[in-house]
Amino acid sequence: MDLDLPSLETFVQLAACGSFSETARAQGISQPAVSLRIAKLESAVGLRLFIRKPDGIELTRDGNQLVTVARQVLQEHESLCARMNHFLRESRGIVRACLDSSMAGNLLAAHVEDFELEKGSVEVVRPTSVTTWDRALLEQQVDFVVTCSFLHAGSITGLRRFDLETQRGITIAWNRSYFDFDIAGFNFPEALRSTIIVPSERLIPGYRPFLEKWCMDSYGVLPPDVLSFDDEEMARDACSVGLGVMVVPGDAEARLELEGSGLGVVKTFEFLLPDAYSYSIFLRVEERNQLVLRTALRLSEVFRRLFQTKTARTTNGKKIEAEDSKPV
Repeated sequence: MDLDLPSLETFVQLAACGSFSETARAQGISQPAVSLRIAKLESAVGLRLFIRKPDGIELTRDGNQLVTVARQVLQEHESLCARMNHFLRESRGIVRACLDSSMAGNLLAAHVEDFELEKGSVEVVRPTSVTTWDRALLEQQVDFVVTCSFLHAGSITGLRRFDLETQRGITIAWNRSYFDFDIAGFNFPEALRSTIIVPSERLIPGYRPFLEKWCMDSYGVLPPDVLSFDDEEMARDACSVGLGVMVVPGDAEARLELEGSGLGVVKTFEFLLPDAYSYSIFLRVEERNQLVLRTALRLSEVFRRLFQTKTARTTNGKKIEAEDSKPV
């Protein structure tokens, strides 16, 4: 039986979207190439996989059974490739770090040479829309992740977490030329009548759903529109030009460099949300590679130097430690 991965990938994509043209666009091939791959797969397995109808296509019973197997095969292939790449990185002394799109992540990415060790190199990758950071870490696509989270929502089975910084409450900021809020007598429900700007689920998981539920449960109202951003700097810039009222967790006045910006800024709910925002390093629980551990430790030192924060710690106060303190 002559099966190939591109044909399986095309089959799974077509089964998901039900459109030859959309599948062609998603895979960067022509529509006839999609048809050829499906015909080749049907010939190889000796089964009809799709029924063509006037309003589109749908999987046959055999197609439904095969698509489940095809997904598993593609996932196993992806996992195998990730493990092989992980082995190659270890043998070549390469540490792959995933840094988020916060302003801290952008600054750390610009200082990657500061946390490289003498006998190792660091390869920085940024988050993608294809794979979540936790999956990338658990499947060994990356060696550690530096990212932000809300109310420790990033605590995940199989991963160790080391907090570089925690911040209290919520920060609200707005362009005073567009929004006439009174800082001294600020009324949060009044801000909810405007478009609000928030970090996306990819940037700070769990925050937007929490905020929307809190607004409805506490005030019985939701904002008329919500703009979410995958990048903190873009969110700040959108606020600066008056696109909406920015509502973000933690001390955004310092974190997003709002001092002297001319924006109205209010910090609130600090007592109710003492651990609203965390910026953390995540490692696999079973990670024993000393180069990875020492690189993560070096990054925490660079972070403290850049942001003048306290020593990196886990949620129970422990520092990141390598088993051997000798320099690499």
